[in-house]
Amino acid sequence: MPKKKTENFEALCRRLEEIVQRLEDEQLPLEESIKLFTEGVTLASKARARLEEGEKTVQKLIRTIDQKFTLEELES
Repeated sequence: MPKKKTENFEALCRRLEEIVQRLEDEQLPLEESIKLFTEGVTLASKARARLEEGEKTVQKLIRTIDQKFTLEELES
């Protein structure tokens, strides 16, 4: 069974930008506008999920008293 391609955040954003540019075209037929809008909503949802995943894994760097750096998990 082929693996489903997982798009990265940047690719999702690039496609969303393309969709927005196309939707700004006043000559675009209604049917195509609806199709692009639906795709855009789906992509925006995927991009938001990627951001939420990244937020969960973000760590912050803390400088300790002895000037060493340690990593600390970001609080939820």
